[in-house]
Amino acid sequence: MNSYHAAALVAASVLMVLSASAASACSCGRSSTKDKFAEADLIVKGRMKLVTFGVEIPDPRSEGEVPRLTRGDFEVDKVLKGTFKGKTLSIYTGAGMGDCGRLGEFLSAAFYYHSDKFAVYEFGLSKTEFAGQTLYFTSICDYAKGPKDGQE
Repeated sequence: MNSYHAAALVAASVLMVLSASAASACSCGRSSTKDKFAEADLIVKGRMKLVTFGVEIPDPRSEGEVPRLTRGDFEVDKVLKGTFKGKTLSIYTGAGMGDCGRLGEFLSAAFYYHSDKFAVYEFGLSKTEFAGQTLYFTSICDYAKGPKDGQE
């Protein structure tokens, strides 16, 4: 009888998670790749060297809440739009659970870091200033191009 209770508890938990995910689903609207490219502040091409999950950045607009983000340490091979001096760039995104994050792409790019075929990505970034520091963000609503998109 206890196994039935455990199964019911697991099933109820799964249903709650699925309904919460659907309720908080990301909505970007419909933009073409060309429009997304034009809207980006910076577009870089390169490889994801390291991914750190759970980075906290205080948000002055929120009341005491600190959003937990994912930070990717990106090795820049080429700047396709905008200006960036340097070889490594910290890029922030969400977790992808309704927050429009690109965690999946970050992890895939980092996993295949040494692969010439699967590691090279292009990310369109939004730039913001916070506490005297420039931060770059990307989401699934922004421009991106990866190996599966025909990139060589």
